[in-house]
Amino acid sequence: MPGQTWSPDPEKPVIEYRPGRWVFIGGLAMFVVFGLIAVFPDVGQPSASSRAKNMSPAAASFLFGALALSGLLVMMGFVPRVHRFVVDQRGLWWRAGRGSDLIAWEELRAVRGREPRPPVKGDPHSKPVLPALVFTPADGRFATRHSALVKPVPDANPEVELRLPNAATVRQLAQEIAKVRPELLQ
Repeated sequence: MPGQTWSPDPEKPVIEYRPGRWVFIGGLAMFVVFGLIAVFPDVGQPSASSRAKNMSPAAASFLFGALALSGLLVMMGFVPRVHRFVVDQRGLWWRAGRGSDLIAWEELRAVRGREPRPPVKGDPHSKPVLPALVFTPADGRFATRHSALVKPVPDANPEVELRLPNAATVRQLAQEIAKVRPELLQ
């Protein structure tokens, strides 16, 4: 049953982040702006545009109402869920919404934090490096067991990565892991 895994010690610090916040805010702005235009179509100066002169107020209200509805749907699709991480003696706990997972320390050989880097200038094949915790698992089924949380790294076959939104979150998690299991950090 989802949610049964989450049981960290309440004494341990919780590291949180919210992905997708800006898309949600953009949808909210669309909903408010276009919704107000749909509700109050006569506010403001008449447009000099020939299209606006030929469009009936009912059609304009319908158009802006549809745009407001699309903003509402964008907001609903990108409600930012809080991702929580806790590090304790058993492992790295993760929870987001109803999903949760525990990466036990016995499943890992090493952990390292990866700082973000922009692409190399002048190299058209260079890609930006995203912030992440990179795990070296003890077995090959690690990425399958924790597929909701980690993604395999395409270049380095045995490693898997936990992508994070920024370098500060990577540093916080690395510091918490160093307090509990410093021998795992590379």
